Amino acid sequence: MEKNEERPDTVPDERAPEAPADAAAEAVADETKAPAEPVAAPADARGRGGSRRYLLTAAVLVFGAALFAAGFATNYLLDDDVDLETIENRLAALDQRTSQIQDTLSGAVVNADGGDEPTGNPAAANSAAADDDPFWGPEDASVVIVEFADFQCPFCARHYQETLPSIKDAYGDEVRYVYRDFPLTSIHQFAQKAAEAGQCAQEQGLFWEYHDLLFGNQDSLTVDDLKGYAEQVGADAGEFNDCLDSGKNQREVLQDAQDGRTAGVTGTPGFLINGALVSGAQPFEAFQQVIDQLLAAEE
Repeated sequence: MEKNEERPDTVPDERAPEAPADAAAEAVADETKAPAEPVAAPADARGRGGSRRYLLTAAVLVFGAALFAAGFATNYLLDDDVDLETIENRLAALDQRTSQIQDTLSGAVVNADGGDEPTGNPAAANSAAADDDPFWGPEDASVVIVEFADFQCPFCARHYQETLPSIKDAYGDEVRYVYRDFPLTSIHQFAQKAAEAGQCAQEQGLFWEYHDLLFGNQDSLTVDDLKGYAEQVGADAGEFNDCLDSGKNQREVLQDAQDGRTAGVTGTPGFLINGALVSGAQPFEAFQQVIDQLLAAEE
């Protein structure tokens, strides 16, 4: 996968002031914080020294987990009676835990030395580049939710599994829900290509079916996997493969991420609800509070 100097994972650590669309949204803006990836450290709590501390902390924890895994495997291999399948299963569990540690600390590591400061302009979430982005719900809905997400992000998967179904059930006829890409390429090696694949599925009118498959298979997102999922949702395989191999959607994905950063998004998942920034894998109730107040204000 190609690296890009403007890649969206180099997001700033200092959250810009949010700009809710109206007083109703502003009243709940301070309550809309939940686990997101990456987690940005407060700017006033670190400088260059803080950056080094974050890097050292992450390195020590990840190295420790890896060392523990190696020792664990060696201990079992010395026992002739051990079941190799048991070793593989336990090492897989340790590897997953190590990945979770990296995900939790990654924001502080990759962003510790700063980056472009976001302007916090919520209008960027609905820029011209969003015109062809996938959505569900009425086009003329008074409440618009724009999600910025990464197909390899575990917190995005949590939102997809635990919160999105409730939003759709409760407000499917009242809100417009837009999906935009925000791949964290420095920590998720398959995120960029997965995002491009989603755009290829969108071109064939199959985005949401494809979206569901990717979030259900986050551990298998190689290019071959992505092409296989396209066949599963009924896409024209030749057209999809040509689209993905060409890289023609790379610019579209990067533009989505840039718009997210401009709107104030610093991690995934991030949401703009009529301009009010909601960060992290929030429970349904957090969205319900914002949406209900916005709908009430329209009456």
